[in-house]
Amino acid sequence: MTKFNSQFPVKPPAINTIDIWQIPLDSHLVDNSKLSTTLDTQELERYQHMHKKHQLSFLVSHIACRQILAHYLGIPAKQIKYKKNKHGKPLLDHDSAIHFNMSHSKTLAIIAVSAHSIVGVDLEFTGKKSSWEKIARRFFNPAEIQYLFEQEIADQKKTFFQIWTRKEAYIKALGTGFATPLASFNVINPNIMTDSGSTPDKNIWYQKDLDINPQYTATVVQNTPIDKIRYYSY
Repeated sequence: MTKFNSQFPVKPPAINTIDIWQIPLDSHLVDNSKLSTTLDTQELERYQHMHKKHQLSFLVSHIACRQILAHYLGIPAKQIKYKKNKHGKPLLDHDSAIHFNMSHSKTLAIIAVSAHSIVGVDLEFTGKKSSWEKIARRFFNPAEIQYLFEQEIADQKKTFFQIWTRKEAYIKALGTGFATPLASFNVINPNIMTDSGSTPDKNIWYQKDLDINPQYTATVVQNTPIDKIRYYSY
């Protein structure tokens, strides 16, 4: 398992490097004074209207995200400003080359930070019960389905989650979400391939599976080669 650095990086990631932050959602105590001094009005409203069982993970992940991004931008966390694209993807509303993306599942969240490239990340807890065979046959590209069921039976569920996180990380990097049909692209190879009949994408997208936790599968995608991952713990 990867060793996570507990210290903030001195410099933003270099080109072809991505910083991955691990945020345990069940082991942080939230100081209520941080709510008004860290989160913006929109985040506070979302927090107040969500179910109690989701409030702690929301606070921990969003406070962590602001503090992490504030480190890279060199400003107070409260001054971080977000905007969203037409599909709802959060982006920094600053004159900065920093790109980020966050994902969470069960009791863990991760944040990917790139200083040079558009980035998307997905994390999935693999212990949950799911009809993964049906999901694969419904949403995967034909080449992915064939690849999945060619694996040894004992490895098929793990392979499913690898493919799924790659696909979600890609559509999050694109910023389109599920507006992009999941079967319209193939994530088996290091470079993501789109079908010839789908909308052409001028970018070449690169993906890398992440070594986060034995109970989770995660993938990061960006539009420049990924030569190095720096792992950090919040």
